[in-house]
Amino acid sequence: MKRFVGVFVLAVILLAAVMATATGGPYLVANPMQVTLSAGQTLTFNVQGLPSSISAANIPADPTGTYAFALDISSLPAVSGGYTVTATACLNDPVWGQKCSAASSPFSFNPASAPPIPSGLGLSVKQ
Repeated sequence: MKRFVGVFVLAVILLAAVMATATGGPYLVANPMQVTLSAGQTLTFNVQGLPSSISAANIPADPTGTYAFALDISSLPAVSGGYTVTATACLNDPVWGQKCSAASSPFSFNPASAPPIPSGLGLSVKQ
């Protein structure tokens, strides 16, 4: 019985860890890039088309290599017509400075907006 409880507790802990890493986002992502960096060089990305409240300049490359970058856009407000964004990849070199690629193809999306405000609150004798 003690062994079963131990395995159950371990399973709950693992499930909680997975759930904790799965929350957050949504994220604006790009496909991973194969770039070989020399000593002192870094790769960053710039996204155009988002409000200034979103930090979309000099986004570091995704260290896991799953994506080129992953920008958290969970605080992005819904706007009429949505957003159209482009991104550039920038190689930052300590000697030559920053060299950026041409802009990506545009990507459009529309964050979900809140539902309308409930109205007509009152009492009823039936459901």
